[in-house]
Amino acid sequence: MAPKGRLAIIAGGGELPHIGMKEALAAGEDPLFLGLIESDFSPREHSARTIPVHITQIGKILKTIQKEKITRILMLGKVRKDLLFQKLKFDLKALAILARTINRNDYPIFLAIADEFEAMGVKVISQKIYLQSLLLPEGRYTPKKFNTQELKDIDFGMFYAEKMADLDIGQMVVVCDESVIAVEAVEGTDETIKRGGAYTKKKGDAVVCKSPKAKQDNRFDLPTIGIHTFQVMLESGCKTLCIREGETLVVDPKAVIEFATKHKLNFCVVGKNGSKVLNGNQKKIPST
Repeated sequence: MAPKGRLAIIAGGGELPHIGMKEALAAGEDPLFLGLIESDFSPREHSARTIPVHITQIGKILKTIQKEKITRILMLGKVRKDLLFQKLKFDLKALAILARTINRNDYPIFLAIADEFEAMGVKVISQKIYLQSLLLPEGRYTPKKFNTQELKDIDFGMFYAEKMADLDIGQMVVVCDESVIAVEAVEGTDETIKRGGAYTKKKGDAVVCKSPKAKQDNRFDLPTIGIHTFQVMLESGCKTLCIREGETLVVDPKAVIEFATKHKLNFCVVGKNGSKVLNGNQKKIPST
């Protein structure tokens, strides 16, 4: 039985909104896309379930939510971080929300928007609810075992990636020989990997580490990787990707692992045991 009330997916770019829509429909929901015009969102086959909205027009979004009798919100998809620095016309509600945030980083803005929804009786739900199949257990998902230095870099990099996330700077660092080479900020994942690879390409063993905050709010901004992440790594000369168990979404895990294996890249999921268990048997994707 589907939960009471209608679900709206505030949708940015990428695959996550469409995976969420598919899973919500399978669960018996009657979901609606609020497609962010400023993102790369496309409704695809769900145009009849899509209402385009401007990210800068929060007042209109709130009125749409009331009109469509929305009771729950799921926030999925990529929104460019540099939008705040563009010449956008924010409505009065958006300006009021921005005015009461402690800074203009992602997290305070997300929290303020979520509070606005909650104040009108609309619950913002965890991104994990309809994306469980994208969360992988800890382990090494590619064939090659790690050498001693790689294991050190994994622990080192995941530590600093979490610290950067806690500071609301970014979720990714690139490391090599226990040195931080690149830190993600507003430029995003791709440019961070490229920058890290530019410094380490000759050595060829850079480790890319992506982590959420230590106390991540699962309603928004869970770290996400996919084949494109590995394509950028391949082009940039970065060798290993590490993510956090149960807290990082992997779009199409089977295809991701096949791509990484084919191109001799390394992929691991780090849990509470750190790198200690990564040289055990190669992990397989859990059967669904």
